[in-house]
Amino acid sequence: MRPKLVRPILLITAAFLLTACQFSQPAVTPTLLFPSPTPFQPLPLTPTRTPTPTDTPTTTPTPTSTATSTPTETPTPTDLPTSKPLPTEPPEEEEPTATIGDYGSVTVPILLYHHISDTVSTEYSVHTDQFEEQMKWLSDRGYTSVNISDVSRAIVAGEDLPDRPVVITFDDGYLDVYQNAYPILENYGFFATFFIIGDTVDTRGNLSAEQLQELVNHGWEIGCHSMHHSYLTSGYNLEEEIVGSKVLLESKIGDPVQTFAYPYGLTNATVTNYTINAGYTSAVGLGSIMTHSTSTLFFLHRKEIKSWYTLDFFDQFMPWK
Repeated sequence: MRPKLVRPILLITAAFLLTACQFSQPAVTPTLLFPSPTPFQPLPLTPTRTPTPTDTPTTTPTPTSTATSTPTETPTPTDLPTSKPLPTEPPEEEEPTATIGDYGSVTVPILLYHHISDTVSTEYSVHTDQFEEQMKWLSDRGYTSVNISDVSRAIVAGEDLPDRPVVITFDDGYLDVYQNAYPILENYGFFATFFIIGDTVDTRGNLSAEQLQELVNHGWEIGCHSMHHSYLTSGYNLEEEIVGSKVLLESKIGDPVQTFAYPYGLTNATVTNYTINAGYTSAVGLGSIMTHSTSTLFFLHRKEIKSWYTLDFFDQFMPWK
């Protein structure tokens, strides 16, 4: 045989033998680089057990805290410190409001009028018949008139006051007070404290020195209402307004002038100190308080009686009915 034909025959023979060997061996499952999924085989179910309180719970992520602040707990009434027991002593009693004649404190209503006239039409003018009704109301209910100096002595020295005292005051020095109010007060056994503006004495429409002296002789008290009815809190000319007016009135009536009325009811520390140093024993302003004490001796409250006030006001305001 030719050598060139031997090699192809040998190659064909070898290939045939290899093929025969493959068919004679058992089949082998080839290994795949990406195996296909195996058919689903359900596992036996294990029942889920509810955790008991003793079980350790599965750790869960802690939620991020928010900015909401925890409110401060309000202590209850029982949250009292045990080291400081509650006081067992009863509270102090309040100062009585209707004690008369007790040293240091007295209750006296102080009324303030200006005009008593049937012709003057202002809020500060009370008609004559209206004024008489008011004085009758006081008389029927047992009120007794006293002066400002009486109240001052009751506070400072403990002097007794009558039952149901009342102070009736007038400001400025108008002649109609002498003409209209004075006779009515005389009829009911009352008198008043008259605060006079110094430079009005002996002038038209105001009282004369002789008329002021007559009132003093019938139990009235003359007080000072400054020299010109100026705003004293401005600090202007206090010497003349407070001291000079006192000297003038004392020369007119022949009696000491002991009490002062602040114009417009206004004062301050300077004016009050000037009033004290001038020799007055008390002073009056405006207000509704009826219990007076050493702390208010130089600002005793007076209630203004306006033109429209009826007897209903007296029923409501006055302390003794």
